[in-house]
Amino acid sequence: MRCILHIGTEKTGTTALQAALSSQRTYLSSNGVWYAKTPGDFNCRSLAAAFTRLGSRDDYILKFGLTEPEKFAEWRRKLLDEIRQEITTARDRCNSYILSSEHFSSKVMRDADVTDLAEYLRSEFEDIRVVCYLRRQDLMATSRINEGLRAGFPQRWFPNVANGGALPPLYDYQALIKRWSVAFGESAIKLRIFERSELAGGSVIADFAETQLGLPLNQTESNNSNVALSHTAQIALMMFNQAMGLEPRLHVEKHRRELAKYLERAAPGTDGKPTRASARSFYNHFKEGNRHLAQLYFQRGQLFDESFDEYPELELKQDIKLAASLISDFYISRFTQ
Repeated sequence: MRCILHIGTEKTGTTALQAALSSQRTYLSSNGVWYAKTPGDFNCRSLAAAFTRLGSRDDYILKFGLTEPEKFAEWRRKLLDEIRQEITTARDRCNSYILSSEHFSSKVMRDADVTDLAEYLRSEFEDIRVVCYLRRQDLMATSRINEGLRAGFPQRWFPNVANGGALPPLYDYQALIKRWSVAFGESAIKLRIFERSELAGGSVIADFAETQLGLPLNQTESNNSNVALSHTAQIALMMFNQAMGLEPRLHVEKHRRELAKYLERAAPGTDGKPTRASARSFYNHFKEGNRHLAQLYFQRGQLFDESFDEYPELELKQDIKLAASLISDFYISRFTQ
C-alpha cells in the first residue's frame, strides 16, 4: 500500500483540502483510498505533535498537558500503536493511505525528528510520497498576519531576517525540502506551486485529486469563519496581545476570540498590507534557495510569479487612538449588557 504524506505548507489551502478529504471518506475508500482518521478526524495534527521535539512551543502538546516526558512518551506510544492498527485495517481495503497536516512542515523541524517519522512510516509502507505545496514567502507571511493575531501573537509585520544570518525556518523552503528529501529520498518529494495558474483545475483540491489520487474530488466549502481583520482591527488586537503577553495567551483564548468577533463587526474595512518595498525586501532573502528548488524540481530558473502589484506603495497610517477606543468600547459593551 502506498502512503501519500501531505505536509502543507501553511496557507496553501490545506484546510479546504482536508475538508474535502474528510467529508468524502466513504467515496474515497470505495475507490481504494483511505484518509487517515486515527491521528485526527480532520487532519493529522496529533501525529505531527508526536514527532515534534518535546520542549518546543507546540500548542497541541500544551493544550493536552503532555509536557512531562513520561506522559508524552506514553501518549505517543499509544497513538502510534493505534495508527498502526488503522493502517492494517486500511491495507485490507485500499491501495493508498493519506496523511495530511500542515504541521508536519511547520512543527517537525529537526532533521532527527523527520528521520524518525520516515522510519516509522517505512515500517508500514514500501512506497511513500511526500506532497508539499509552496506559496511565495511574502504572500505566506502576509496571509498569516490575521491568523497570528487571532492566536495571541503581538505582531503584524514580516519576520526579521538578519543579513547573513539564518533564515526563518518556516519560510526557508530550500532547507525544508532538503530535510524531507534526506529522510524520505529525493524521488519521494512531490513539489507543487500554490498559484492558480500552476494548479491543475485552478485549486489545491482539484490539483491534489488529479496529480496524487487520480480521482475527482468535490470542491467542498471549508468552515473557516475567520474573516480578514481591517487595518484598525489588526492594531487593536495587536495591542490586546501585547498587553496580555505570550505566556497566558492560551488561557485567554475565548476572551480574545470574542474581541476578534467584535472587531469584525465594529471596524470593517481593508486589511493593512505591508508596503511593496518591504514585501520585496523580505522575499529577496529567499530567492537563491527558491531558484535552487526551481532548477532541481521544475527545470526552470524561477519558482514563483514575482509580481508585487497587490501591495500598496505606502503603508496605511496606524490610528492608535481609534484602535484603543475599540478595545474600550468592547469592554463597555460586556459590562453594560
